[in-house]
Amino acid sequence: MWVELAIAAAIAALVSGGACAVLVRLGPLDHPDVARKAHTAPTPTSGGLGIAAGFLAGGVALFTMFPLWESTLVAQGVPLLSAIVLFAFAFLLLGFIDDATPISPRLKFLLFTVAALAAAWRVGIVTLLPLGEGNALQLPMLVGLLGSALWIFTLINSVNFMDGSNGLAMGSAAIGLAALGAIAAQLGSPAGAAVCFCAVGALIGFLVWNFPHGRLFAGDTGALFVGAIAALTSLYIIRRTQLSPFVPPILFFPLLSDVLLTLLWRARRRRSLLDAHAEHLYQIAHRAGWSHVRVAFAYWCSMAICGAIGFAAALAPRTGAAWMALAGLAVASILVATIVRRYAVKRGIAEI
Repeated sequence: MWVELAIAAAIAALVSGGACAVLVRLGPLDHPDVARKAHTAPTPTSGGLGIAAGFLAGGVALFTMFPLWESTLVAQGVPLLSAIVLFAFAFLLLGFIDDATPISPRLKFLLFTVAALAAAWRVGIVTLLPLGEGNALQLPMLVGLLGSALWIFTLINSVNFMDGSNGLAMGSAAIGLAALGAIAAQLGSPAGAAVCFCAVGALIGFLVWNFPHGRLFAGDTGALFVGAIAALTSLYIIRRTQLSPFVPPILFFPLLSDVLLTLLWRARRRRSLLDAHAEHLYQIAHRAGWSHVRVAFAYWCSMAICGAIGFAAALAPRTGAAWMALAGLAVASILVATIVRRYAVKRGIAEI
């Protein structure tokens, strides 16, 4: 299985890298027209089109080159897998439109909400929360639907909001998806693993052009597509295996915590949660003098640690390890965010 997945990921990387090379020359430009943007010159964007092309190429290669995988994917539920791809491309289209002609924050909020609800309904509704020692909390269907849609909405927006520094969001997503794919393979969901590793390969092909010099940006096109793949595939794996719903948030925790704690910080100061800003921790790090490379590596290391924690928790579902690990990470992130923001305020690189 691993050889076939490696070949599919390699094909995804090659196609993605080739498509991104074209976009570097012909893609639409992202102009540094607002203060929150970190680049200083117009840069080709919509690299998500290259990521999507690589992802599709990897999946098609796996399906056509290896007959055993064709039967495996059919057995794992082609309609569900197709739904993941279709909804991911719907978000990609939304992102591409937003890259070309910015959509108002309120309209995006509405569109994301509707799309997240529809995707959760089709791909998988989480209604069982394992608490350990054989105990579990059974949620009503409506609560499960809203919670699953909230997960999709939150992860997609987290990837999008964090996509403001070369390599940060897309590299972090690649690490999280690699961990999710490894977990899927261990728990008996080869189709889930295939989706993850095709996405990882496509992201690697993109990162060749994005990191460290930022010759191409993913844009909303890429951020929404990658976030949708991660969110929907995790719901699919939960539905097909015994994976605890608490594990995927662990795998993507550095992205989620930065976004959620920043929104909480803004809400406490009665600032709009829909308007663009430059108050994420990674943006504070840039103002403190950290380079794109240093910021990216800091988040990548955090993602790798969370990936290891999530992998260990996924293999011990009956002990309550997943929710306890998630709670511990939440406490740690609050402490880190508080220390960083207080330090930033003292240095004059963040507002009170």
